[in-house]
Amino acid sequence: MEKIKCDTEAVGSSIKSIFSERGDLDFAEQLWCKMKCVSSYQELIACFTLVLESRECGEIQPWIHHGSGSLLSKLIQQSYHGKMEAVSLTGITPVQMLLEIGLDKMKKDYVSFFIVSSRIYGYCSSQAGMAFHS
Repeated sequence: MEKIKCDTEAVGSSIKSIFSERGDLDFAEQLWCKMKCVSSYQELIACFTLVLESRECGEIQPWIHHGSGSLLSKLIQQSYHGKMEAVSLTGITPVQMLLEIGLDKMKKDYVSFFIVSSRIYGYCSSQAGMAFHS
């Protein structure tokens, strides 16, 4: 009975590590974690305005994953080279920007999940193989 409890705890720990927050979140992904709960369109505009103006003035130096596809990520990457195109935060643009950074984060989360789970599967398979040959 003690062995089953120990194995259950190990599996629980593995599952928890698979579903835990990635440690390599870039600026846009961290921003998504804060902004996904904005309560109004005006708040959304205010947040993006603050971010873009702060970056333009050099007050923040955000890090973005290479290959991030969101408009916000592209604007920040442009700013690394001293040029950031102007974006009108009107209409659906702010909502679209928020959705894009959320989708980018979700893609990276799933890739990370599959990499971690394949490593765990490989480890478990090798352990089972060793037990079988013993």
